Amino acid sequence: MATGREKEGARGAELNERIAAITYDDTCIMLYTSGTTGRPKGVVLSNRNVIESSKNSSEFDDLRAGDEILAYLPMAWVGDFVFSIGQAYWNGFCINCPESPETMAIDLREIAPTYFFAPPRFFEMLLTTIMIRMEDAGRTKKRMFDYFMAHAKAVGPSLMDGRPVGLWDRIKYRLGDILVYGPIRNRSGFLNVRVGYTAGEAIGPEIFEFYRSIGINLKQLYGQTEATVFITNQPDGEVRPDTVGVPVPGVEIKVADSGEVFYRSPGVFVEYFKNADSTADTKDADGWVATGDAGFIEESSGHLRIIDRAKDVGKMADGSLFAPKYVENKLKFYPNILESVVFGADRDKCCAFINIDLTAVGNWAERNNIAYGSYQELAGHPHVMKTIQAHVEEVNASLASDEMLSGCQVHRFLVLHKELDADDGELTRTRKVRRRIIEEKYEDLITALYDGSDQISTITEVTYEDGRKGSISATLEIRDAKVVPVVAKVAAE
Repeated sequence: MATGREKEGARGAELNERIAAITYDDTCIMLYTSGTTGRPKGVVLSNRNVIESSKNSSEFDDLRAGDEILAYLPMAWVGDFVFSIGQAYWNGFCINCPESPETMAIDLREIAPTYFFAPPRFFEMLLTTIMIRMEDAGRTKKRMFDYFMAHAKAVGPSLMDGRPVGLWDRIKYRLGDILVYGPIRNRSGFLNVRVGYTAGEAIGPEIFEFYRSIGINLKQLYGQTEATVFITNQPDGEVRPDTVGVPVPGVEIKVADSGEVFYRSPGVFVEYFKNADSTADTKDADGWVATGDAGFIEESSGHLRIIDRAKDVGKMADGSLFAPKYVENKLKFYPNILESVVFGADRDKCCAFINIDLTAVGNWAERNNIAYGSYQELAGHPHVMKTIQAHVEEVNASLASDEMLSGCQVHRFLVLHKELDADDGELTRTRKVRRRIIEEKYEDLITALYDGSDQISTITEVTYEDGRKGSISATLEIRDAKVVPVVAKVAAE
């Protein structure tokens, strides 16, 4: 700083000239995609992209100078840059930084931000922690939690959206807020959240509704690095778990005959860095950008519904719709399930891989004095398999009532002997499933799911924390899950 002040006199004129020469369309920053479908690409964003997106999105949700945000996301990702820099400059709100990754949860509670963003995985893990704590709680506290959470599920979303609720239900909800909902929000760091977002991938409807039911104004936004985040957002009073809202001001949306969603906006990126071919494949001459996602716009509400990645949505052998992400999110609602991968495109039935949540299932094992030496041993425990089967069958029952996705019920499943890992190339760094890699790597397991085998022995290469390669072997049990007949569909046929 001292050197800068010393040189300012001699170089001040040159500096002012450089600043004056900067235009609205000059490059502001280059940020990176997550690499879900390949290697991450550098997305070049202009000053116009960042300023206009920050302005329009701030006006949409009435962000203010008095808001507080926690800047904890990786700085190379568009979310951190737009929320913690673009919108912060536009509104002048306070940016808070955690002391360290290890203290992030403590800092979140201490700061209690009014504006918060996190990917679905954060909310899934937090809900798992809450449910584990309640399992460890005394009988009276557990019964109180269950009673008031049932009431919150019934009336909480209506209260959040300003819809009419009876006086007695309001009184009972207020009591629940004092005894249950408020302490959960406080413990989680969400006591003051006025606007909360989740994005990056679809969040399970049950997880989404849990947070809104306890008084957290959580919304799903839909965006991309190439859009400078914002494509659609959910207006207050129109928040639903099955849509991603309406276009943010300045954004146009259209859906191609193939079902793929396209958008055009002031936030559309300039180019992929040193990748003209990918730029041309993604953005046309009129500025329309292909999202790679399949969806449709509801005629009644104007809301956009995203079904899945366009390349992942397909048809079952009988012609019914196959949308794996929708089913996976329903499975991941259960605290015992960390990750799932569903297969079924061009096949006569759906099958699934399941990853257990080691924290949640390990906590159950500890409470029941069940010893285990590894993830693999716990994942194959008979009681764990029985519990996972019950979860799969509950999801099947839920899917049976969905005319569009009833064909996606899971017929057979196995619990994997290892966690899917970004270091092994099975997930992106934002923990999105890399389906093609998983299909190639675990071809033998997929074959066993479909050929009727009741078990399969396999050897899998793994990457250790220090970068060394190794392998683990296992014999996995394959189970059948009860599938619910779809009466309405049979009658129609």
